[in-house]
Amino acid sequence: MKTIPRLIEPVFMIVLTGGPCSGKSSSLAYLTEKLSDHGFMVFVIPETATLITNSGIDRRKMDKSNQVINYEEAIFDMQLAFEEIYKSTVTKVFPEKKKIILLDRGVMDIRAFIPEKAFRDILKRKNLSEMELRDRYNGVIHLVTAADGAIEFYTGDNNPARIETPEEAVEIDIKIRESWLGHPHLKVIDNTTDFEGKINRTFSAISSILGMPVPLPIATRFLVKEIQYDRLPAHQTIHIEQIYLRSKGKNEKIHIKKRGQDGTYLYFLTRKAMIEEEELITEQEYRTLERLIDPKTSIIVKERICFFWKNQYFELDIYKGQNQGISILKVEPVETPDGKAEIDIPPFISVSEDITNNPQYNERNMALKKKIICKNPLPEDLTHDRSSSRS
Repeated sequence: MKTIPRLIEPVFMIVLTGGPCSGKSSSLAYLTEKLSDHGFMVFVIPETATLITNSGIDRRKMDKSNQVINYEEAIFDMQLAFEEIYKSTVTKVFPEKKKIILLDRGVMDIRAFIPEKAFRDILKRKNLSEMELRDRYNGVIHLVTAADGAIEFYTGDNNPARIETPEEAVEIDIKIRESWLGHPHLKVIDNTTDFEGKINRTFSAISSILGMPVPLPIATRFLVKEIQYDRLPAHQTIHIEQIYLRSKGKNEKIHIKKRGQDGTYLYFLTRKAMIEEEELITEQEYRTLERLIDPKTSIIVKERICFFWKNQYFELDIYKGQNQGISILKVEPVETPDGKAEIDIPPFISVSEDITNNPQYNERNMALKKKIICKNPLPEDLTHDRSSSRS
């Protein structure tokens, strides 16, 4: 399959989110400059809540729950309108240019500020699913609040709309992180380095989403021996089917992916040669392409459990079909102040070995029509969502 040159370059939408005083606004100028240096036209959508507050609709003056819910629903509507108008406009005006929209918060942030039922009622009124709303963005970068790990830098001086104490900021930060659980490209940037290191890591995370040739941390993968499901923290479970296609190019790898939750599915096409490119496709395109499956392979089927543990984002893949019994835990190492990589395996998951560089567990090899001998017995029924209540 040849890559067809695009007449219209896509618009990437990247969310910068995080708790209060996490460095989002301070990072935007640096990121705009760096991305412009790499040939992108960069557009910035400011934080909608701050725009509303600065216009006179002040949340601090609201003392009834329905006032706050109406306020957050107004943010919801304005945010979606901004995104659609920006995306449509820059596509029409600059069709041939590489484009990226950086958003100071995304719609899913609203979930952290109102009761769960109120958020689901908003989705119902808008006829939207959680997955459609969450996965509309190409990537989500969560910057951890300075109140968690850099308390001396926590201040409200640069944002008059900030009303939270450090303790409240940490609580909100956790809720926001959990609101984005399950996004296919979610990165967490903590405060283990100074702020310069933090924004450099933010740029690297965005580069990985855009497929730019920038040195990036390699995700570490572990073969799982045992899981204590009753101890899992707040999490989301995603169903994934991945199909490897025939390819004419010797060094080109192509696969399509079906990714779903609660009966809603999105479809992706990924090409990998020198760099990896991923694009959203329609269900009809997916059905057409799946006929081109490489006959030497079977469909990879797995349930992915996504969760946080000590500011680290984990993905636990539990395989079905010919790979039934294999579970793999994936995490990107956290950079410590002395520049070393560190991983803290959750106590409720027991791992047997590091398989990061083991070709036997490369997913392309796992798709080949042959059995992998080493398998770990795990419960078979993981088809339902094990999401726990949010803390």
